[in-house]
Amino acid sequence: MIARVADVLGAFTAEEPVLGVSEIARRSGLAKSVTSRIVADLVDEDFLERADQGVRVGIRLFELGELAQRSKELRRFALGAMADLRQATGLTVQLSVLKATDQVYVEILQGRSAQLDMRSRVGGRVPAYATAGGKAVLAHLPEEAVEQALAIDMTRLGPRTITEPALLRWHLARVRVEGVAYEDEESNVGITCAASAILRPDGSPIAAISVTGPAGQVDMSQFAPAVKTAALGLNRRIRSNSVFNNL
Repeated sequence: MIARVADVLGAFTAEEPVLGVSEIARRSGLAKSVTSRIVADLVDEDFLERADQGVRVGIRLFELGELAQRSKELRRFALGAMADLRQATGLTVQLSVLKATDQVYVEILQGRSAQLDMRSRVGGRVPAYATAGGKAVLAHLPEEAVEQALAIDMTRLGPRTITEPALLRWHLARVRVEGVAYEDEESNVGITCAASAILRPDGSPIAAISVTGPAGQVDMSQFAPAVKTAALGLNRRIRSNSVFNNL
């Protein structure tokens, strides 16, 4: 099914941004009835939108394209600091951004130890409330954004997932004071993590940088200063690079 959707979306070009179902079917090699169903579903989800002579790319694809460009620039900007952090700690280093109520991973550098069994992968999403990176970002957001992130149906992803909004708010208050967020088997069994937010000059968050290791074998408080230092270094670079104010 994904391949068919890709064929439909691949029919559009910059020169011909509006196409009818018959032309999409011809270009994609799919039956017209199949194409019509896929187009209708994509319109319902705002990946395509109706136009006078057919359909065109919808707002959700523009949003995904914007996120992809932001992720590319952010990875390039943070990769050196991530590599240094991995060298200093030996742990897996992750770079993630908040998208709606999820933390989306845009880069992961595997640590020197055996690969961990984690939910996170590049492009993958984990609810922000269950991750150190998510909590690091939420701690620096306005109250209405925090309300949105905590208003969802919070379920347990790991044995210690915090699902009580009041307790999560207490943790966010600690993050604002200490500059580091922690996760202990909240998004995954056997995973512990520490994260700090990467901030614009006005204090609003761009992303989070984090280190991850095996729970019960790693004391994250020992690595928190290194994570915080990496984030502070990136924050200093951001102050001299205005392009990141729009990320």
